[in-house]
Amino acid sequence: MAESTVTFFAEKLSNLILQEASVFGEVEGQIKLLRNELEWMRLFLRDADSKLIYDERVKLWVNQIRSATHDAEDVIDEFILNMDHRKRRLNTLKFLPACVGMVDKLPFIHELDSRVKDINAMIGAIIANRSKYGLEALTASSSSTADQAVSHKEKRAPVVEESDVVEIIDGAKKVKQMLMMKVETSTRLVVSIVGMGGLGKTTLAKNAYNQRDVQGPFDCKAWVYVSQEFRAREILLAIALQVMSLSDAEKREMGETELGQKLCEFLGEKKYLVVMDDVWSSEVWSRLQPHFPEAKDGSKVLITTRNKEIALHATSLEAFIYELRLMNDDESWRLFLKKAFRGTGTTTPTLTTELEELREKIVTKCKGLPLAIVVLGGLLSTKERTKKSWEKVLASIEWHLDQGPESCMGILALSYNDLPYYLKSCFLYCGIFPEDYEIDAWHLIKSWLAEGFIQRRGKERLEDIAEDYMHELIHRSLIQVADRRVDERVKSCRMHDLL
Repeated sequence: MAESTVTFFAEKLSNLILQEASVFGEVEGQIKLLRNELEWMRLFLRDADSKLIYDERVKLWVNQIRSATHDAEDVIDEFILNMDHRKRRLNTLKFLPACVGMVDKLPFIHELDSRVKDINAMIGAIIANRSKYGLEALTASSSSTADQAVSHKEKRAPVVEESDVVEIIDGAKKVKQMLMMKVETSTRLVVSIVGMGGLGKTTLAKNAYNQRDVQGPFDCKAWVYVSQEFRAREILLAIALQVMSLSDAEKREMGETELGQKLCEFLGEKKYLVVMDDVWSSEVWSRLQPHFPEAKDGSKVLITTRNKEIALHATSLEAFIYELRLMNDDESWRLFLKKAFRGTGTTTPTLTTELEELREKIVTKCKGLPLAIVVLGGLLSTKERTKKSWEKVLASIEWHLDQGPESCMGILALSYNDLPYYLKSCFLYCGIFPEDYEIDAWHLIKSWLAEGFIQRRGKERLEDIAEDYMHELIHRSLIQVADRRVDERVKSCRMHDLL
């Protein structure tokens, strides 16, 4: 991220020097010195930014550069703002001689000169610390040009969709049977899918939910994401909008109780299917249960959760709880090959003996967690297919996977650290949206463009480049496809809830 910060400001500074040379005047030399220092720092940060979590010295150094860059940007922005105000004021006083305008400009120039000199001195000290505290070796592990070439070559390759995250055939059949089963003692049945983060609960639920013979018997259906930030009214409104019509006034003004009663009355005469994905507390079911009537035989509520206690709380019969398991070694390896060799046109790629020797290490370290396997495969798909290149990545994975039960966070962090600098800002920008929020792809692309995150690439349209950025983040499993258009382009996306 620090590299993207420096790059963005350095480009901004270069444009200002070209456009506002007369404004900077005698300070232009200090401004150019600042720009040159930023260019040198950017080159070193390309390596340091991906290593900041491993070495506290590097982390401190990168943070100091980021802070100095932000300070410099504030100084320049403040100067440009002051000069703009000055121009407007002088335009209203055109009768004054030109020398008055020059005198009026001098305080701003002197202040800018002083502040930029201080920042240049600070940056010079930060750069000197590279040698002083033994950070010179950090450039040794920079990403190779060949790695980047592989990434660029395959950026348009078909994505191994998230349906590959789990061996869903058996699980989908069982969940489908549960959703279509009639139970004489109940007119509304709750089915639960349980498993740790990254096992593919949402994928399995979607597979069952989207099957025509599952949807056919139901009069109406709805899918809602719950997440840790549970708001009962928002969930009820999301369900209501999928099964019934509401006026604009009702959408705005109805409270939780009134909305719940209206939904309950509507569902009372229907055979309904409602999916509540990513439930984190028993309170969710306790609050929402009264609004799902036991009126028409065969209605179902499908819940996905990491906590079996929540499933037991909501599901009256334990036979209607499906627990996802970790993948075995063979399943893990098959999934890894799909992701690592995406776009090669073969489902059974031929590996060199050297790469085949890494099979056990890869499978063992991912511990059967599908998301970890997918992320690792996506990461290695951008690297040279050599033992040295793969071992370099695996060496970092060992460190991450030893960090406790949420080991997949380490895998995802590794994938983030390996991002090119131009993608880091785009990925972090997605964090402004609420958890499990379905992000409109076109809105996201326009936002990236407005923020200046998209870098020109020859004569390509910036919108097309931004779409490439999105596809690359999807390949790396850092964002997920939520919906596709008729032409198979991404319509909406979301960040994985582990992030």
